Amino acid sequence: MTPRGVDWVLVDVIRYQFLRPSPDGEHAIYGFTHSLEINSICADMLPPHVVTPVSKEELVQAWEGYAARKNVGTEDAAKIKTWLDQMPDEIAIIERSPLPFS
Repeated sequence: MTPRGVDWVLVDVIRYQFLRPSPDGEHAIYGFTHSLEINSICADMLPPHVVTPVSKEELVQAWEGYAARKNVGTEDAAKIKTWLDQMPDEIAIIERSPLPFS
């Protein structure tokens, strides 16, 4: 394998649990992370494969809007809150282009 060019500004090591939530809360967390509230945070960025830095507080505010709009149940709310509480203060939303249909 040959070395390739790396843009050091966009290279970082993240904890996998933040990228892929645990299966017990996956359904609730997936709904939140693919919501209108999260998409609105990234609205001004150009696709595809965009990394949008956000603070944990922005994500909490998005969660509050999502919970109010979707009337999230207490069990799902607890899963998402636990997931958010484990997040570091500075995070990024990674937008990926959708997979092509085959």
